[in-house]
Amino acid sequence: MASTREAVSFLGILRGGGQEATCTVLATKVSLPGGGPGAVAYCDYEIESVSKQLPEGVYQLLARGETTSLRHTKDGYWVAG
Repeated sequence: MASTREAVSFLGILRGGGQEATCTVLATKVSLPGGGPGAVAYCDYEIESVSKQLPEGVYQLLARGETTSLRHTKDGYWVAG
């Protein structure tokens, strides 16, 4: 069975620099072949909206039981790393 990909949206929490905010995340959900019905992975995280304005810096995105490091740039972009 081949893997399938679909765009999904879910809530997350951004934490860093003494700040915390809720956010909406867009990601790609990938089903893993041979792994059974619950075998999925999420990738290509993109922050769609944030509950409050955050300063630039490094933040931890907590979503779906996983933690991902993101950097918020002075131009307002969210990038991996």
